[in-house]
Amino acid sequence: MEARASKTFIVLWDGSDEGYDPDKFAEDVRLTALGYSVTTDWSFGRGYGDPEPGDRIFLHRTGNENGIIASGQILSSGVEFHPHWSEPEKMAPYVTAEWEVLIDQSDRLPYAQMKSTLTDFKFPVQSSGREVYSPSDQMLESMWEDHVGKLALRDGNPWLGGSFTRAGGRKSGPCALERHRVASYDVAGFTSTTAVKTESELVSRFADYLTALNYKVQGYRILPEGTTRPLFVDIHDVSNNHLYEAKASASREAVRMALGQLLDYRRGFDLRPELSVLLPERPVDDLLKLLAENGVGCTYETSSGVFETA
Repeated sequence: MEARASKTFIVLWDGSDEGYDPDKFAEDVRLTALGYSVTTDWSFGRGYGDPEPGDRIFLHRTGNENGIIASGQILSSGVEFHPHWSEPEKMAPYVTAEWEVLIDQSDRLPYAQMKSTLTDFKFPVQSSGREVYSPSDQMLESMWEDHVGKLALRDGNPWLGGSFTRAGGRKSGPCALERHRVASYDVAGFTSTTAVKTESELVSRFADYLTALNYKVQGYRILPEGTTRPLFVDIHDVSNNHLYEAKASASREAVRMALGQLLDYRRGFDLRPELSVLLPERPVDDLLKLLAENGVGCTYETSSGVFETA
């Protein structure tokens, strides 16, 4: 079967705080300037275009500061429906995007420059998820790389825009700790909104607990060989090189899933970390034995913000 040709899409951001949290935006700009990439779920218009992992994606800021401010790749296959970012009572199609380049709007590739160069592309871009066809896709890529390259020279930053990744450098490494990220699972029964909220809140409380003990915590991004979709751990305690995978319950299904994830994640570290499952309560003794037999610990919450290790 002939391989599918990669596509290029443009998604939109109106510049609002609701569309991209200001603190997260600033942190994502900082991380990509260091050569790392960041992931986000982004609205994708009406969900057309059949996006697939590896497709190119550009973020176009609309409004007074109109222009391209980010580029990267799509990680998800097709679209997934989530509550709309501005109208949460409605569902909308989203893709998971990985930004390799994210710059402040003051450094944007201006809309006027795009319009004067991409003469075969029909402007304006009125909906998110617009596909860019040949030859406009190659022209946009070339124009954007030239633009980012000039910014890198101006700032004296060889890593600006994910050059580290494109140059074949580090694929796995530290990233921002996503305390309130929305996780997704491929196993039925782990996808409820309640479970996701419980897990993210547990991660946040445990991160505060470790920080109060003067331990440094971070996220960690792992890109397994031969894949395009990275894996993200819940919490990496840098001070003790200890990796934690959180689950919303202490059920057998949840513990078994966490065990498998931890054994998989550990392979992405040069210096293998200690492993523990993070749970909202103590599991039954049989599950503690299962974890111990595989060299994995168990930390659980005894009261809000207080944790104990079995």
